[in-house]
Amino acid sequence: MTFHHNSKPIGILGFGDGSEKLIEDFRYIFSDILNLGDAIRLNGVLTAVPFIQDLFICCTYERAEALRELKRSGLIYKRDFLFAEDCFPMLDDWKKCKIIFRSYHGSVKEYIKAVVFGYAAKHGKILPNDPCRDLLQGYYDKDTANSSNRIFRWITYSYYLLSGILESIPQLFAKRDSYDDCDHICFYDVSDATRFIKDHPSVRDKVITTEELKSHTMASLYMRAVYFDKRQNGCNCETPFHTLYVGKDGMTRLCDCPEFLDVGYGNIGITDINDIWNSTLAKIIRLSMINNTYTFCSRALCGKLKSSSDHTGSPDPMLYVAEKDCPDTVIVANDTICNLHCPSCRKSIYVKNPETVESAVRSCTQALLGSGWLEKADTLIIGGNGETFLSNNYKQLLYDGIIKRNNIVIMTNGTLFTQQEWRRLKDKYENISFSVSIDAATRKTYEKIRCGGNYEKLMKNMELLSALRKNNKVASVRVNMIVQKSNYKEIPDFIAWAKRMGFDEVNLSHIRNWGTFSEKEFSDVSMFDENEKMKPDLVKVLRDPICKDPIVRMQWKG
Repeated sequence: MTFHHNSKPIGILGFGDGSEKLIEDFRYIFSDILNLGDAIRLNGVLTAVPFIQDLFICCTYERAEALRELKRSGLIYKRDFLFAEDCFPMLDDWKKCKIIFRSYHGSVKEYIKAVVFGYAAKHGKILPNDPCRDLLQGYYDKDTANSSNRIFRWITYSYYLLSGILESIPQLFAKRDSYDDCDHICFYDVSDATRFIKDHPSVRDKVITTEELKSHTMASLYMRAVYFDKRQNGCNCETPFHTLYVGKDGMTRLCDCPEFLDVGYGNIGITDINDIWNSTLAKIIRLSMINNTYTFCSRALCGKLKSSSDHTGSPDPMLYVAEKDCPDTVIVANDTICNLHCPSCRKSIYVKNPETVESAVRSCTQALLGSGWLEKADTLIIGGNGETFLSNNYKQLLYDGIIKRNNIVIMTNGTLFTQQEWRRLKDKYENISFSVSIDAATRKTYEKIRCGGNYEKLMKNMELLSALRKNNKVASVRVNMIVQKSNYKEIPDFIAWAKRMGFDEVNLSHIRNWGTFSEKEFSDVSMFDENEKMKPDLVKVLRDPICKDPIVRMQWKG
């Protein structure tokens, strides 16, 4: 059965409990693809409906029961009707494309990665290291993905690795620089892709990464996961409708934290930025907000979902939120260079990127500056994965352009913020805010945690920031403490200092293990147990009345 958008309107039949959600979800995604007509919802026995003699789509959680009832009424599957999930492969728009897998300058290691991961992604095969693999395969509770399932996945995946290598053999004998007969040139490594674009600008539009390939060939799996998931209670998040996060290597997320919603949409240094923002996968993720499922969101880490987990009652789906041509909030955190090397973040100091990394970061910078989004956006948030005032790329985004922008939030460690930087900033933005990571109330603790930092220099810079805030030249200042064993006793003094300085917010968050600690080390460093419960010593400190001050915000529950 083939549907065309300009054909006669296609009816929708909702069968059984919960089918209202399925009808709404299907219409949201497919209204631009198919010519959808009326929707009828039935419970129990099928009765005559206006489109029963025409082709129609059946939306149901109870596929087997619906199939029996429709057959009993003389209707034939795939002749008279389809189930909604039969249409999902229509979203996988690159599956039939001719794709050449490449590496830069013939690197065997990167070439093998491009082949095996690219081939698997092209054919919709879920990679073992995919953060969403269990959800995409239908295991909505990750604990149910037992070891036998994992072993089966590895065996299955091994087959596709071999198939990918065999498929790629003809490429070895093809003309190296002949790309006229292919749709896309796929790289595994982002820096490989950006260097290739630099050397082959005429085929820029064909260059993709395996991450982007996955988003175009596995949209049906993401849709299935969102479609059959159950609604949650008490949360109403609109972030993916107005926020674009640009992280490491230029990979994008539709959330203000990649940990909370770990689904990549494409690399802005390689892919047209508008194609990322308006992609099918982006729309599917936005659907998970509208239908209140939050399928790919971390219910353990996201504060909005954690705080709503105690709410009871009927699920209340979010009202339709209009999609925008570009984000209102752009968060840029793709440059990791920093003048400090805090144990909570990294194992060593690196103040300069290797040329391969720098090339990828520069590509993102040029894409953002060329998009016009920084002028259109209501807010630019910059930093968070490196030091803003050390990175030339961050500073180019801060200062380039001739139009005065709206709001800027600068994430910094404060050590490099000077009068000179302020003079460049003050006439560039309507409102300027700072988020400063300090982590200590004393020099001894600061020098232990913020390795490479100069406490006296920091305090001098914070005095400057305090004066600017008190004179309303700066819109707001937030100071941050990553709570850990080394500093938790200083929380009350840290809050008191922030109040004296006239700052707006003290943000307390618990330390995360970014691969810098062993499990044993992290257990000792963290002030939370394995169940995310505060240890008694931290509970005792937080009983200080100053910890209840309105300026204090704790990034944990309880």
